[in-house]
Amino acid sequence: MLTLRFTSDLARHKILSMVDLQLVVSWASALTIGWSIYGVISFLQRRSHGSQFRQQRAPWVPYWLPWIKHTMQAALTIDHMHDWTTELCEQYQGKPFRIGAVGQPDFTVISTPELFEDVLKTQFDSFDKGEKMNEALRDVLGRGIFAVDGHEWLRQRKTGSNLFTARSLRDSMSRTIQDLLPVLHRVLNRAAASGDAINLSSILQKFTLDAFTRIGFGCEFGCLDAATEHPFEAAFENAQRILTIRLFTPAIWWKTLRFLNIGVERELKEHIKVIDHTIFDIISRSIQARQQSHDGASSKNIVSLFIDNASNMSDEAGEGKDSSIETSLLRDIVVNFLIAGRDTSAQVLSWLFVELTLHPEIEDRIRDELRAKLPHLFTSSDCVAPSAEQVQRLPYLEAVIKETLRLHPSVPINSRRAVRDTVLSDGTFIAAGEFVAMPTYALGRMTHVWGPDAREFRPERWLDQTSPTGLITVSAFKFNSFHAGPRMCLGMNLAMLEMKTLAASVLSKFQLRVDAADRVTYDVALTLPIRGPLSTHIHRL
Repeated sequence: MLTLRFTSDLARHKILSMVDLQLVVSWASALTIGWSIYGVISFLQRRSHGSQFRQQRAPWVPYWLPWIKHTMQAALTIDHMHDWTTELCEQYQGKPFRIGAVGQPDFTVISTPELFEDVLKTQFDSFDKGEKMNEALRDVLGRGIFAVDGHEWLRQRKTGSNLFTARSLRDSMSRTIQDLLPVLHRVLNRAAASGDAINLSSILQKFTLDAFTRIGFGCEFGCLDAATEHPFEAAFENAQRILTIRLFTPAIWWKTLRFLNIGVERELKEHIKVIDHTIFDIISRSIQARQQSHDGASSKNIVSLFIDNASNMSDEAGEGKDSSIETSLLRDIVVNFLIAGRDTSAQVLSWLFVELTLHPEIEDRIRDELRAKLPHLFTSSDCVAPSAEQVQRLPYLEAVIKETLRLHPSVPINSRRAVRDTVLSDGTFIAAGEFVAMPTYALGRMTHVWGPDAREFRPERWLDQTSPTGLITVSAFKFNSFHAGPRMCLGMNLAMLEMKTLAASVLSKFQLRVDAADRVTYDVALTLPIRGPLSTHIHRL
């Protein structure tokens, strides 16, 4: 019998985050309505699918009351939901199981590379993200690549891949990092001289935002060394948190709040105004730079590529060629790519420096590799950024970053909706309209996948001296941090280049020590940000 621990968890966290509080209130308010609706739907589903599939269904995780299932467990463990899911996956030893909550669809949770591959690749056409999820994200993400399915997704994917597979983009990334790293070094030098702690997560997000707006949109954002925080940063963070609340509460609840323009939905509208103001400014500046450029290669960025294709995309979707529609589409595309380009790299780098604080011997070994392979990083008095070719010669650094991604994936959980009755490769039946949850965070910590030391930070697991690269090759369905299958991350190679270059440059000049690193945890969001400021002290080597 499984024991679900949640009463002690509430006592352990004296202060609930905004997400926690809103979720508890939302679920409590929706419970009465959901009680009746859920019972009727469940009964109809059981009649519809009959008894022949019952033996092939994944088992339910034990719950208190049949009508509310895991509603209370989910509400009380929301601040550490990924660890709760991990414990369940470990207890079931890779076997699928089901969880459910009032106002939410039932989820079959899977935690093996084989089943990840089944959903993400082998039976890709049998699953989509689902309108419920896309609808919850649409006010912020619009009809961008992360909030659409089918032909809309495919068109944007094809257009984006033209940019991310271009050699010119890698060259642009290298030049941009070369320009921005001296700015980052100035920020770190000031912190080292003052002795004051800095919020490292914020600094890294500013760096990746500046880098991605220049590379992806051909314009300068200039927030890394700015005296004050750009309003967009806070609005972007808060909007994503509110979208997370939507995903974990009954749709009728957040739609009612939105209709009445109260609570977090009112806040969301204000955040969207700030986001849109910034995004349309980026689009305007990118278009202006494109018009002024006489070099076709230099104008190759996300905005210019989608401008060339936007009218075709709108026309194929039956929307016509109205320029306002194209502008709206561009807005959605820019927001989606900003989330991918800004958040993921900055968050992984933040977790990297947390792990290096906890494991200084690993940091020492990185520096040993840097001194052996790239000694000029240490001997130069100026900030030096290694080239793309040079960072490819750093297998241990890459192993450390991959180990960070394994334990702290940028997207900790994914889900897919079955568009038709589907049977997974292990015989598990998924009814049309039901969801499959793929917890990447849990997958990276499973002993049945990674061995008995799965929860240890051990970069050596990635090394292979017999390989030309010095690294083992791992299936993307096992190491799922960049997703896998047709929806695999377009910017995976660029993200690795950015992270390796920044880490090598910073670690050759500075030692970063995160305060109370053993107590750092994640916030609940669409991605895996660190909760609260990442207080860090900087020391010159």
